[in-house]
Amino acid sequence: MYQIRHLSFQYALAEKAALKDISVDIEEGTLTVLTGPSGSGKSTLLRHLKKELLPRGKRKGSILYCGEKIENLEPKRSAAETGYLFQNPSRQMVMDTVWHEIAFGMENLGTSYGQMKRTAAEIVNYCDLQRIYRMPVHDLSGGEKQIVNLASLMAVHPRVLILDEPVAQLDPVGKRDFLSMVEMLRKEFQMTIVMAAHDLEGILEKADQCIFMKDGQIKAAGTPAEMAETLWEHDREMGELMPQTVRLSERIGQKPDFSMGSLREKMKKTAYTTEHLRQEETEGRRILKARGLYAGYGKKEILRDFSLDLREKEFLAVLGANGSGKTTLLKCLSGQMKGSGKIDVKGKCAVLPQEPELLFVKDKLRDDLEENSGGKTSLLEQYINLCGMAGQMESHPYDLSGGQQQMAALIKVLLTEPDILLLDEPTKGMDRLHKMRLGQVLQQLCRKGTAILCVTHDMEFAAAFAGRAAMLFDGKLEGEDRPEAFFTNNYFYTTTAAKITRGLKQPVILPEEVKRL
Repeated sequence: MYQIRHLSFQYALAEKAALKDISVDIEEGTLTVLTGPSGSGKSTLLRHLKKELLPRGKRKGSILYCGEKIENLEPKRSAAETGYLFQNPSRQMVMDTVWHEIAFGMENLGTSYGQMKRTAAEIVNYCDLQRIYRMPVHDLSGGEKQIVNLASLMAVHPRVLILDEPVAQLDPVGKRDFLSMVEMLRKEFQMTIVMAAHDLEGILEKADQCIFMKDGQIKAAGTPAEMAETLWEHDREMGELMPQTVRLSERIGQKPDFSMGSLREKMKKTAYTTEHLRQEETEGRRILKARGLYAGYGKKEILRDFSLDLREKEFLAVLGANGSGKTTLLKCLSGQMKGSGKIDVKGKCAVLPQEPELLFVKDKLRDDLEENSGGKTSLLEQYINLCGMAGQMESHPYDLSGGQQQMAALIKVLLTEPDILLLDEPTKGMDRLHKMRLGQVLQQLCRKGTAILCVTHDMEFAAAFAGRAAMLFDGKLEGEDRPEAFFTNNYFYTTTAAKITRGLKQPVILPEEVKRL
């Protein structure tokens, strides 16, 4: 379906190429997964697969779609046959309600009103959107917006789906359902799927072809097993980006195994010990207190008699389903949204929003951060180096990858020197190495006294770095506990390693806790 030959590309204001001599074929009816570190060129390559999104800059090489140069495709054909799901779901929405959003693509293609109603009814029921069908899109959670965007693409029956980090904002159940839907589209309708992803749990084993990118180049390609083996043999650091199943296989001396069941059987026959990776938290004074908090949208109540205590040096991870109220909670605690009840904040509070690009106002990242630094040059340089962003200072903030944007936004927030840091899905768009760096930065802040409340769907990140974890359910926090107990006792909202080792003599919540004897 796609033939890409010797494709190189450099953005207009960039100092180096984003893509370097890319050659790859994508066959019809297959699932191709692009992965690699943040900023490796995955999103840039995806944009080259849809005519309307071809980025501006210097381009060499060729891209053929069904034998035709992609830049020569008729606009209507391109719009009808290739659907693109953006990394940031809010940037894709243009209408006021869910129903209008689903109908928008069909309207643009001249679909009759009767056919639109029939297709919308089918899509809404299949995607289980009845509950939010008439809701304003600005009242949806990030995960709900992503499902609506997929539904609107499916409504025009495309031949190709191009998905950029599609599960980054989905809870575990939403992720499972989303991937099942994508798998069905591929198998039953011979739809071609091209997906960029950092979170490879449950994805890699479904792929027909995997492509690992680094520094704008393809470093490994083939079946999932072939790619994983190549990385472990030739680039061990990049091998750490593989899913927990692969890393756990390596820890017990096995070849990459993507099946949780077979890996569990192998672990039963392997002698191993476990090592504790997390440091005990030192409690400080209570710095944030909420009691009897109620909040919602219109008649819809989200938080109900909510209570919370957050102390200095504490890192609390809050998990929960899409639409459970995690972002609403942060808005209430930071004063962006009014509710009833009592909130007592003793210190300066800062928020990293779910959409970090909202924080940038300059054309160059360095100018943006310097304006926000208030002359604290040494502090700015410290955070730039700590977050590994020295090489991106001359870039436009919007030209950064999703993970790099998250890091840049974090620097901007940290320059305010907050006592309380509220994070909304901070690992979205990040590869595992960037997540590890982020986690280490946050733990360093905690040791200095900062209190952190992080809402996330990233089970592995929460298990690795949080001091405590809790579930937001029915408007309240439930099950708050140490990560070891929280993730070991959970069946669904837990890590892959915890699922595999549940019931074994030595259960773990992270692959790195396993040490083969």
